[in-house]
Amino acid sequence: MKKYFYTQGTVKHGPFTFDELREKGITETTLIWYDGLAQWTVASELEELAELLVATPPPVPDAIADPQTIGQKRRAEEQERPPQRPKNWLVESILVTLFCCMPFGIAGIVYAAKVDSMYNNGDYRGAQFASDDAKKWTMVSFWLGLGIYVIYFFFFFLGMAA
Repeated sequence: MKKYFYTQGTVKHGPFTFDELREKGITETTLIWYDGLAQWTVASELEELAELLVATPPPVPDAIADPQTIGQKRRAEEQERPPQRPKNWLVESILVTLFCCMPFGIAGIVYAAKVDSMYNNGDYRGAQFASDDAKKWTMVSFWLGLGIYVIYFFFFFLGMAA
């Protein structure tokens, strides 16, 4: 019966039977020797060992060897990269306040002023909500103001025609 020796460095292990060698988890790059081989041979070159070879993944880096560390590293990366700054709608809300409808435009200005300060304080979700509200009140002010101007000009021209 053939007895196998293997090494994955400078230490020789063995002798082992074929079945015992199966339990050792040898890889394609493991050096093997048995009586009859002239020199140590890489396991992948020995056809009789093909069924024993286990594909080996690359070594795990020390920094992420612990799954808990992986999760912490991902969370840290997510915290380092803030989401894109939402549009603050400040210029638009000021313009609709001046030219369209003052009460709703002021509400737009109030929410627009909150966007940047919330974002800079790390409240990204709050900044997005403030941006959405600023947009809503700016649009309400614009469309309401536009509607009032249309009605005004309609009655103005109707009055001139009479």
